[in-house]
Amino acid sequence: MRGVAWLCLLARLMANDANRDTDYEQDERVFLDNVNRLSGCSLERLPHSDTLKYSMERLDPMELAEVRAKMVDRAIRNKILDDMRTDPAVTGGKCFLVAIDGVHYHTSRRELPHSTRRTHADGTVDYMLMALEAQIVCPDGIRIPLMTEFIENPKGKDYVKQDCELEAAKRLLPRLKASHPRLPIIILLDGLYLCEDIVNLVRENRWGLSVTVNDKTPAFLAEADRRMAADPRNRLEDDDPVDRRRRKVTWTNHVKHTFGKTEVDLNVLAMAKVNDKKETERSVYATTIFLNERKVTQVLDRISRPRWQIEESFKVQKCHGLGLEEAFGTTGHAGLNYYHMVQIAHLILELILHSSLFRRLQQHQNPDRIRHPIRGRMLEWYGTIKNVLAKLKRYLLMIPLSEIDIRTWRFEFNTT
Repeated sequence: MRGVAWLCLLARLMANDANRDTDYEQDERVFLDNVNRLSGCSLERLPHSDTLKYSMERLDPMELAEVRAKMVDRAIRNKILDDMRTDPAVTGGKCFLVAIDGVHYHTSRRELPHSTRRTHADGTVDYMLMALEAQIVCPDGIRIPLMTEFIENPKGKDYVKQDCELEAAKRLLPRLKASHPRLPIIILLDGLYLCEDIVNLVRENRWGLSVTVNDKTPAFLAEADRRMAADPRNRLEDDDPVDRRRRKVTWTNHVKHTFGKTEVDLNVLAMAKVNDKKETERSVYATTIFLNERKVTQVLDRISRPRWQIEESFKVQKCHGLGLEEAFGTTGHAGLNYYHMVQIAHLILELILHSSLFRRLQQHQNPDRIRHPIRGRMLEWYGTIKNVLAKLKRYLLMIPLSEIDIRTWRFEFNTT
């Protein structure tokens, strides 16, 4: 099973488009040796793609979820991700930013296990595979997949209401607390989640909170705008560090609003700027962090806006070679297990791209010629993630890992 799991994982890291692509590499002796070295197995021949699919259909998805959980837990305990924590001068402690959002990664006209459904006006039904993902993010673009809660209807067709992102969030947040009870966290959410149940869960777990406010909560937004307009002192102008456009930032503290039976007290900040079409773009965020002139822009740029990183993460997984939307299998548990494989592959890719592995491999391959290895980021050198995955595939098929002994190497993980 280790060999099968590693081969399924490498299919994602090699940007294969389908299961059968691994069959074309079965006769590559170097690739077989590399799979054996990575997995610790002694396979005499690589398994057929049907064997991989058969295994993924029957493997309990919690097995792969546990593998990812152990990977992230090891990285946190070994302080590899410590540079991704927030500045304690801004947040009162060194916290991780955990963005939570839903992703739809497969649609079919035939009924799928572990799916939700959408009925069109003409009576046709789409069956969709969806998940709610929690990722550790930072403003510099590093995203570490942390935990998944799948959005799926109960078995049978007698359920009253379909599963949704909100219901999945109510299951995910207690699991996150149980697995990391002492981890300081600031939860980053979309405006969809600004409701009584989610606010209560965050409050019970003693986490920080930052929510992108939108028109789904018009009463709260109207009260926040009224409070910000009433205090002209809480405003400043500067250049947006992202696109260098001039922006206006306003804020106010202690905006009270009642969701259901729960009264919330949140601090609100807004950013407005003019785009190329001469239109004013405005973003509003609600947070539990107290705001003042000294740190309001840091909260905006380093805490609230990085929620968008999880959207970029899904874009990478879908469009840049990891094949999140590729139907490697949907029967049985395959749809869930292949999703977990993409998240593990993404985690490994992040560690490769932002570690000192690139420099060490240059020195190993050319010890006589390279005295000053390239210090830039690996992605800047190769241009795109697709190019990185293509190079990875090429060398896994050509260069035996047995020639590279990394036991004495020390790696650094750089988040800047």
